[in-house]
Amino acid sequence: MRRMHAIATSMVLLALAGSVSSWPYRFGFTGGLIFAACEASLVGALADWFAVVALFRHPLGLKFIPHTAIIPSNRGRIIEGIVKIVEKDWLSLDFMQGKLQDYPIIDGVGALLETREGQRGLERVIQSIVTNALNHLDSESIANFVHLMLADNIGRIKVDPHLVTQLESSLKNLYGEDLIRLCLDWGIAATKGEEFERLVKRTITRAAADYSNRGGFMRRLSKGLGETLDIVNYGEAADTIAHRINQMLTEMKDPGNQYHIKLRNELDNLRLADPEVSAEMLGELLKKVVKTDSGYRALVDVIEAVKEQLLSSDTEDMPMVKYFAQMIAEQLQNLRRDEVRKNQAEAWIKAELASLLERYHGVIGSMVREKLQGLNDEGLVQSLEDKVGDDLQWIRINGTIVGALVGIAQYLLLHLL
Repeated sequence: MRRMHAIATSMVLLALAGSVSSWPYRFGFTGGLIFAACEASLVGALADWFAVVALFRHPLGLKFIPHTAIIPSNRGRIIEGIVKIVEKDWLSLDFMQGKLQDYPIIDGVGALLETREGQRGLERVIQSIVTNALNHLDSESIANFVHLMLADNIGRIKVDPHLVTQLESSLKNLYGEDLIRLCLDWGIAATKGEEFERLVKRTITRAAADYSNRGGFMRRLSKGLGETLDIVNYGEAADTIAHRINQMLTEMKDPGNQYHIKLRNELDNLRLADPEVSAEMLGELLKKVVKTDSGYRALVDVIEAVKEQLLSSDTEDMPMVKYFAQMIAEQLQNLRRDEVRKNQAEAWIKAELASLLERYHGVIGSMVREKLQGLNDEGLVQSLEDKVGDDLQWIRINGTIVGALVGIAQYLLLHLL
């Protein structure tokens, strides 16, 4: 807006300079033509400047001039007019409901979830819900509810073998990598330090002794000479082996490591030998837990530990978040392939949204009104000038140009007559 304001002001000054400089030559044809054009241009420029300024403030601070500072003086009417335009015309209830009926919601959301950006958006929504739920989760209340539910149905507690199988599969799919990482971290920590080196040394020493004892005289002689001459140093061997084991476990943390891949494949192929026996054992364990106070406390501790673990981890990489996001996306794609179910779901969603629109449509006007009423006179003027300032400066520019053209036409007409 500043650039256009500078151009409009420059044209006013140019018209003024032209009028002053052509004044001595106004009696000649050319001088008179230039003077008439500049004079009319100056009049048009000043008139439009006055009109533009009068919209927002009192020109030259002259408050006695009527119908100036129109916008601040009619603030209430203008705000209500804007609210009415937004609420009744631009975003009317009929318009929004029509757009809602025309938009294919399920196909649109399904197509969005096929993109990486859409998947990340869904994961962020689930992440927010999970984090909020965990923050408000009361471990005591949840444990008490579960404990009472199990106690009321203790005679009918029976774990389905299929549930055990499904639980096993879910744990491996969701937390397989976490389990591998946990085991490797434990192994790395356990293979560090002198204690592990001493253990390796004792193992090597015993193995060497067993090897020599099972052999003849020459084998025992070789072992004795090797130890005496320090050719065989069990301490150095133990240090080298312990270091290599620790290094190998550290390298296995890389998902691309060949041994990591083998370990993951073995975990995926691992199956319960007898799901029915496992289900029966789990059911008996639940019955014993329900009957004791220690079982209740253990349940509280488990829920609290799970809660703390989930909150302390990076929720964006939480397997549960990715699992739910993938499950929702897959179910939505299945729904898109079933035209009957899709149409039924689409109709229900649109009916619910239309009902919400009808109920809360007035909120749109309230939001606009609240926003505008939050601005003082200066803020309201500044907001409007920021939106239409360039157009208002064009009014001044056009007034300057049209005034010059009218002045030229008038001068030529009078000169010809």
